[in-house]
Amino acid sequence: MAYAGTTWAATADLTKLVLSKNELTLEIGDTAKVTATGVYSDNSTADLTVKASWSSSNNVVATIYNGTVTAKSEGTTTVTAVFGDVSESVSVTVTKKVKALTKDVQSLDLKLGDKPQIKLTATYTDNNTEEVSGKADWSTDNASVATVVNGTVTPVGPGTATLTAVYGKQTVTIPVSVEVVKRLDADPAQVSMLLSEKTPVQVTLKATYPDGTTKDNVAADAEWTSSNEGVADVIKGQITPYGPGTATITAKYGTKTATIQVDVDKTIRLKADKQDIFLHAGDSTTQPIKVEAVYPDKDPVDITGDAVWSSSDEKVAYVNKGVITAIAPGAVIITAKYGDKSVAINVDVDVPRHLDLVEKVALSLTGEKTKQLDLIATYANGETEKVQSKAVWKSSNEDVVFVSGGNLTAFKKGESKVSATYGGVTVTTSVAVDMPLSISLPVKKLSLKVDATYQASIVLDYGADRPAETISSKDKVEWSTNKKEIADIDENGLITGVATGTATITAKYEGKSYTMTVEVGLVSDLKASDTIVIMSAGDKKQLTLTAKDATGTVVDVTKEASWKSSSSTVAGVDNNGLVSGLKSGKANITAEYGGQKVTIPVEVDVISAIEASETAVSLKTVGKAKDKTATVKLEVTFSDGSTKDVTSKAEWKTGNYKVASVNDGVITAAAYGKTTVTAKYGNKTVRIPVEVDTLKYLQTDKVSVTLNVGDKLTLAATATYMDGTDVDVSKPALWKSSKILTATVKDGQITANGKGKATITVSFGGKSTKVVVTVQ
Repeated sequence: MAYAGTTWAATADLTKLVLSKNELTLEIGDTAKVTATGVYSDNSTADLTVKASWSSSNNVVATIYNGTVTAKSEGTTTVTAVFGDVSESVSVTVTKKVKALTKDVQSLDLKLGDKPQIKLTATYTDNNTEEVSGKADWSTDNASVATVVNGTVTPVGPGTATLTAVYGKQTVTIPVSVEVVKRLDADPAQVSMLLSEKTPVQVTLKATYPDGTTKDNVAADAEWTSSNEGVADVIKGQITPYGPGTATITAKYGTKTATIQVDVDKTIRLKADKQDIFLHAGDSTTQPIKVEAVYPDKDPVDITGDAVWSSSDEKVAYVNKGVITAIAPGAVIITAKYGDKSVAINVDVDVPRHLDLVEKVALSLTGEKTKQLDLIATYANGETEKVQSKAVWKSSNEDVVFVSGGNLTAFKKGESKVSATYGGVTVTTSVAVDMPLSISLPVKKLSLKVDATYQASIVLDYGADRPAETISSKDKVEWSTNKKEIADIDENGLITGVATGTATITAKYEGKSYTMTVEVGLVSDLKASDTIVIMSAGDKKQLTLTAKDATGTVVDVTKEASWKSSSSTVAGVDNNGLVSGLKSGKANITAEYGGQKVTIPVEVDVISAIEASETAVSLKTVGKAKDKTATVKLEVTFSDGSTKDVTSKAEWKTGNYKVASVNDGVITAAAYGKTTVTAKYGNKTVRIPVEVDTLKYLQTDKVSVTLNVGDKLTLAATATYMDGTDVDVSKPALWKSSKILTATVKDGQITANGKGKATITVSFGGKSTKVVVTVQ
């Protein structure tokens, strides 16, 4: 059957109706839209909502028009859509209109195993209520924490979630916390373990909840992890060591975590029983090394077999579990590593610590033309060996000398350097053929007095097999001087001191020049009697100067020296070395003689510290004489640690003469107040705080009096000082009356003048008190 306006083919038949709702729940007065879609035999569809015939099985509960359902009263009904021969129904439930939905808990704090029931109460528009926990739609936003069915909550895992209940058009939410822990404590929190013991350590966990309750051991229920499973791993709180090092074990329970620091074989250091080893290459024997781990609170443990061993050069020496095998000459470092510690062992394989070779060799083409040299190696263990046959030899001039296996052969006159290398060490010697091994002036520096002489000569050294030759005659040596006015020399090498100074003597032999220095009339080792002078202005100090002459004799040259001061205003010095202190400061005294100079630092009133005998002074203007003054001593410390009383020499000042005066350290009270006395000496100053008439309080013997007109009464004022002493200050105190027509006062004597009341005020030392006077 087909109808005008439809989009399906004329031959297609309607096979079924599909409604947008299977069931419907409404509150009284609510409406809901249900659509009807027709499905045809050719799989085409059409919206038939308006074209279908709609009916309700109970119009008292709900009516329907063109797919719109209107809820009328509480109950159930069925609405049906009919199109042609095809129909489809929707079950409709109408409830009272819910105006409020309440819960019996605001939040839940649960532990695993709890299973609380949430009670929901619906309040309808007619003000009737109903428990609807089983009717509401429940949901959770985190099913891994908690689930809910008909208001029954089941904790699943630690964390937080929000439960939602919907009934009618009202919604409520309940926050849920599962195993929310306030703190998690591990015991122990730090673990030290030894691999050799292989003993696991059990950690206990204590959970404390926000409400103050605790759960003593939750280790079995916690989630455990290790930061380094190769060092230590953990299962249900039981820690097992697997390798040296450190690891952090973490336990998670509820919303908290706790960490345990684990040290496995945490050593202070590694100790090898041998630190330096010498081996010969090719030896059939090997060298074992024992390495121990040293702990802070345990006996050392042999870890030789457990350490990781390595060689810096396996071509020289190889190591396996502490056993070293020498391979070839050389030096290596063998390292044993265990955990984060390591120890190094130095190994020498045929490496000499020292090679000995004769220093110089003289050969002659007409005499000893060959010579065998011995090369002696000294090893680290003290052992020595002749190794000339093992060494590599080299001659710098093979036309003059050839060398093989330490054997020298001379070919012609000349010089050569012969070297031998063994075990990485090289030594060199000089070889001369028909020539001296060395040519020199035996004296490089000469001291002469004026008019004294010295015979110079050149020495030809031929080595141990031939005596040295001394020459000076003009036919072999050419002599000269650069300063004849200081040191002259004749053609045969005789030197004569002429005048004070320094000259250079040159000897020329076979085209080469050799020089020596000659000092004439000069001295050495010039010394002053004092290395530093500490003095005050007005003081004097005699310095003494000594020197060694050319013969080494110590002589006094004080009066012959030249004296000078770097600051003549601070310290002066005369021609005989007498130093005078003039004013505060520093200066250098310089003495020169015979080409030498010495400097003596001088400090005049330069002090490192100044100290007063009193750090603070408290005085009185009344009472005993000793209370009115204070004597302060001033002492200074000089840079050499010496001290001096400078009380009378210091410059004394007072900050306020109206309060206190000062003279040569004697401070005298003048009037009430505070001031500072300053003492200055040299470059230092010290300050002494001064208080005059500092009181605790002031009081009178009466606080109120009653007089008749014409009466007289004397009051006493007593001052109590900070040191606790009491002094009568009636006369020095200041007395005032608030009403002189009623009463006047002088030095504490009150005179009643007329009826009324007056206040007498007495003041002293910054304090005051009052007396009330009534005249009747």
